[in-house]
Amino acid sequence: MSWAALLPWSLWQISELMMDWIVNDPTAAVFASLFVALVLAAAAIPKFYHPDEFQGVVANYRLLPNFLVAPFAKLLPLVEVICAVALVIPVTREIAACVAAALFIMFAVAIAINVGRGRTHIDCGCVRRPTSMSRIGMFHVMRALALAGVSLFAAAMHVEYTRISLESGVLGLATAAMLALLYLGADMLVGFPETKNNLDLKGNSND
Repeated sequence: MSWAALLPWSLWQISELMMDWIVNDPTAAVFASLFVALVLAAAAIPKFYHPDEFQGVVANYRLLPNFLVAPFAKLLPLVEVICAVALVIPVTREIAACVAAALFIMFAVAIAINVGRGRTHIDCGCVRRPTSMSRIGMFHVMRALALAGVSLFAAAMHVEYTRISLESGVLGLATAAMLALLYLGADMLVGFPETKNNLDLKGNSND
């Protein structure tokens, strides 16, 4: 039997092992909770440092009445931080994961409405970009829904922390941190082409 014939069977075995780990290993749910917590914290902290900028992002979505824009812009980062902290506390993890899922679904709906309106030029407001700004699209909608799915998985999985070894806990934390950094790095890179185009336009205008 050739290696090519064995490959599909090997992939099937790997997928079965992965599913068994996801369903039966409590570390998977803890990892998912930590990952979502890091994403929420990374999104919330810049909003506290640049409240006026984020208020402008909220207003630019054109989904809320004017009198609700400022309160919402102040409340959202607070909810995100509280949710991020609650995700790493065992007794509040499941409830916080449900709240996180609701937040991500709300973000997905808000982005999808603006994409449907053709307003893809606005900043999603997910992570502050000091040197670039990304255009929103269906990618952002799918990403928010994927994060909602991870949050719902974390909420659905009951975790017995006594079953988690120190080594598994450290590995889960390291993996969540690495994926969160990759997530943030990819988010920052989305806007680079737009920045390059802006620089090219400025350079041409000086000629």
